[in-house]
Amino acid sequence: LPPSLGSLLPPFARTLLQLVIISRLRMASVQQVENCLICEVLTTEIHLGINTCRACSVFYKRTISQNRILKCKEGNNKCISKDPRTTCRKCRFDRFTFVLTSCSEDKPIGEAHEVVTKEENKTAVRKTAQHGIASTSFPAFLDHETSLLHYFAGSETPTLERMKRAYGVLCLMRKNGEMGTCSTQTFDQLQRGTIKFARETYTTAVPNARIMYTGLMDFYNSSFEDFRKLSRSDQRLLLYGNFDLLNKIDDLYRSVNHFPDDDTLMPNYTTIYSADRVDDFLIDCPQHVNKEEAAVEIIKNVNRNLVTNKAMFKRVQLTGEEFLAVLGLALWNDQTTTDDEKITDVVKKNRTLIMAELHKYYATGGRTDYADRLGEVLCLLVNMEEAATQHQEDEKVYFLMNMYNEYMPELGHCK
Repeated sequence: LPPSLGSLLPPFARTLLQLVIISRLRMASVQQVENCLICEVLTTEIHLGINTCRACSVFYKRTISQNRILKCKEGNNKCISKDPRTTCRKCRFDRFTFVLTSCSEDKPIGEAHEVVTKEENKTAVRKTAQHGIASTSFPAFLDHETSLLHYFAGSETPTLERMKRAYGVLCLMRKNGEMGTCSTQTFDQLQRGTIKFARETYTTAVPNARIMYTGLMDFYNSSFEDFRKLSRSDQRLLLYGNFDLLNKIDDLYRSVNHFPDDDTLMPNYTTIYSADRVDDFLIDCPQHVNKEEAAVEIIKNVNRNLVTNKAMFKRVQLTGEEFLAVLGLALWNDQTTTDDEKITDVVKKNRTLIMAELHKYYATGGRTDYADRLGEVLCLLVNMEEAATQHQEDEKVYFLMNMYNEYMPELGHCK
C-alpha cells in the first residue's frame, strides 16, 4: 500500500486490504484465457455467468436497458455466422441472447435455434414486469409469513422451494431478533401496531446486521446441501465476502414492495431509512463523530448506490422465484476471491443448478422466449454487485470519519 494511504487506515483495515490485493493478484496470474462466446476475441473475463468480453457484455446490457428495436444490416439475421466481429447490432444481440439461454438450459452452444423477434421479447418483458409469471406454490411477496407455507414436495424447482421456506424462517428470526435492539418506546409501538417500522439509527445498524449475518448462515445451510458440507471457514468466506451484496438485494426487494413511490429504504427487517431523515439515523451516534460531515457523506453514498438501484428494482419487479434465484447467485458468486479449486467448482455447480431451475420456472409458467427477462434479472444482479463493491469503499471513508470504529473487531467477523 502507498505509505500515505496505509497510515490513514486502522491496522485491521490495512491488513484486510493488503490480503485482498494479494489474493486478487494471485487470481489474476492464473486466469485462463478463453474465446468470447459472442465475438471470439480472447478474454479472461466472465460476465452474466458466461465467457464473454467486456465490450459484448456492455453492449448487451445497454441494449436491454434502452429497450432498442434492432434491425439486421443484411436482412437475413446471419451476419455473425459469417463474421463473429460483425458490426451488425441485431445479430450480435441475438447471438448473446442465444448463448445466455443455452447456458441456462445446459444446451450445446452450436445447436440450431430460432431467433425470437425483438417485438415478441418486448411484449413478454412488459407482461412479466407488470404481472409476474404464474406460480402455483409461491406468494406474490416473500416475508416472515412465508415460513407458514407447506413445502411442495412435487416441485420441479426443489432448490427454490427450499429457499422459499428458509427465507420465511429468516424473516421471522430477523423480525423477532430486531425487536430486542430497539428502544423500549419503539418496542412498545411495534408490539401495539401503532407503527409498522422503526427508524434505523446508528446504534441499531450493526446489531441488526449481525442478526442478518447469523440468519443468512442458517438460510443457506437449509437451502444448499453443498453449503452445509463446506467447512465453517469456507462458509464464512462465501458469506462474509458477499454480505454487503446480499443485504442490499434484500433491502431493495422489500423496500420496493413496502414503499414503491418514494426513496425509503429498508436496511433491516423492521427498520427504514430515508435521506430526508438522516438526522434521525445520526441521533444516537458517538459525540466524536462530526454529524454534519457524516450526513453529507451518507446521503451522497445512499443516493448513488441504493436509490438509483431501487428504481431498477421497481422497473424489473422480481417475482418471488426470481428474487430467491438472485439471492442464490449472489452467494455462489463467480467473482469470489479464492485459490481453492474445490470452492470454485462448488460455486460453478450451484450457479448452474440455480440457472437450470430458473429456466424450469419460466418454462412451467408457459414462458419460452424468456431471454430478455433473464437478461434483465442478471443485469440487475450485476448492478447490485457494483453497488456492493462501492459500499465497501465507502466504509473505509466512514472509518476515517470515526464512524463504527467501536465495532471494528467484530466487523472482521460480521460485516
